[in-house]
Amino acid sequence: MAHSFGSQAMPLALGSVAVAAGLDLLAMPPEWLLALADPDRVLDDLRANRARLGIGAATLDACKFKRARLDAGTWSTLHRLKVRVPDGRVREVDLRGRLRLPGSDPTPVPAQRHGSPAYLPDLRLEVQPQPVDAALPGPDDAVLARSIETALRSRGGPFSGLRLAGCRSQMMRDRPGLRRTIRCDLEYFPGARPEDWPEAVIAKVYDDEAAQHTYTAMTALWSSPLGRSTTVTIAEPLAVAPEDRLLLQRVVPGDHTLKSAIAGAFTGGAPAGVAALSEVVRRVGRGLAELHSCGVTYGPQLTWTSQMTAARSAAEQLTAAVPHLSGALAPLLAGLDRLAGGQFVAPLVPTHRSFRPAQVLLGGPRPALVDFDGFCQAEQSLDLALFRTTLCDLALRRITRDHTTAPTPEEFETSMRPLDDLCAMFLAGYGEVRRVDPERLAVWDALLNTMDLVDCWRELKFEHLDRRIRFLRRRLGIGLGGPG
Repeated sequence: MAHSFGSQAMPLALGSVAVAAGLDLLAMPPEWLLALADPDRVLDDLRANRARLGIGAATLDACKFKRARLDAGTWSTLHRLKVRVPDGRVREVDLRGRLRLPGSDPTPVPAQRHGSPAYLPDLRLEVQPQPVDAALPGPDDAVLARSIETALRSRGGPFSGLRLAGCRSQMMRDRPGLRRTIRCDLEYFPGARPEDWPEAVIAKVYDDEAAQHTYTAMTALWSSPLGRSTTVTIAEPLAVAPEDRLLLQRVVPGDHTLKSAIAGAFTGGAPAGVAALSEVVRRVGRGLAELHSCGVTYGPQLTWTSQMTAARSAAEQLTAAVPHLSGALAPLLAGLDRLAGGQFVAPLVPTHRSFRPAQVLLGGPRPALVDFDGFCQAEQSLDLALFRTTLCDLALRRITRDHTTAPTPEEFETSMRPLDDLCAMFLAGYGEVRRVDPERLAVWDALLNTMDLVDCWRELKFEHLDRRIRFLRRRLGIGLGGPG
């Protein structure tokens, strides 16, 4: 069999004519959707409808597409505008939109005052501008210090007498609606810090109840053989305060992620990137196998059936909003489910669930595996497939350095062959600890690539669409074809 992504290609055709026809259909988003993700088009329409927005004499300087999602049968969007007011000051305004699908009621919504809803007929978008609070306060260091002290003291043991004089915080990542990740350098009173008290902690503040789940998972991993690994490292969980939705962990050495390393290494092309990263990718593969072999049994179960159900639900949600896509993914999903049903079902293992290059921290003595918020029990191929696909995607985007012009089939294949070698190195490292079933991995690859493709539509990330389709065609062995 031909080799692809460092593994074997799909073991049998899945009705390739029907599958290819469906992919061709998915490669052609309608103009009314493409327009929403085009900031220049949105800016032109906004300028043409200034009166509807109620922005008076202000000037619209720029527009940035932030995000979109498909929910409740249509798309909600977020664009960020730079607005210049008459006195010369520049403000940022979030423009939240709701698409009216073709065929729905086009009745305009009049704008009575600044901040009220308005309707842009050319975009079919009902919008409501909301000023961005540029002065939104960051973490309060005094409040953080008290919360950290209370959480650590409540753990007891060596931290029972811990006292903090304060802390200096740095926001590392803010994901609205999910969590904030903050580095806190701790300040102690003179002469009052035993050696085992941390110099700094990573504080994660959640918007839901996930703090306890993540802490329980990390505690089990820290007590397992993975916590003593000489291949990779993980962070030591220090304390959890469920009432504050706060998780504390010790800082692990490292100053950049594998994702950023890929961006730098592949600037010089595929061969240079592969040469620079082969060894670290091999080591990460071995570390992932150690995670899968550590014996932790905590966490919800995520199975092939549940993932297939999620994929079908997402496809149905998309079809309900864009009826001409009806049936586009049905042959592929049915074929994958049929293949998976005829295979040996791998046992569930401790699984990261979001294992991508962004979750690997580099710069310390060993790569560090971070972000176990999605920890679960699943087949090993889930982590393997997600990491390899993301690795190739990040590398290819850097190699082309042009997100608007798709490479030709020949250019795509030329770039992918060295990436196959890098993926093979990742699997070789994994294989030092655990066996890989290439046929099982192939169907997981295809399923996750299919879900990525659907997400391009659901999130209006059409700049990634051609690449996602090419990945999937290559994975399925049905020919790359050209764009569309």
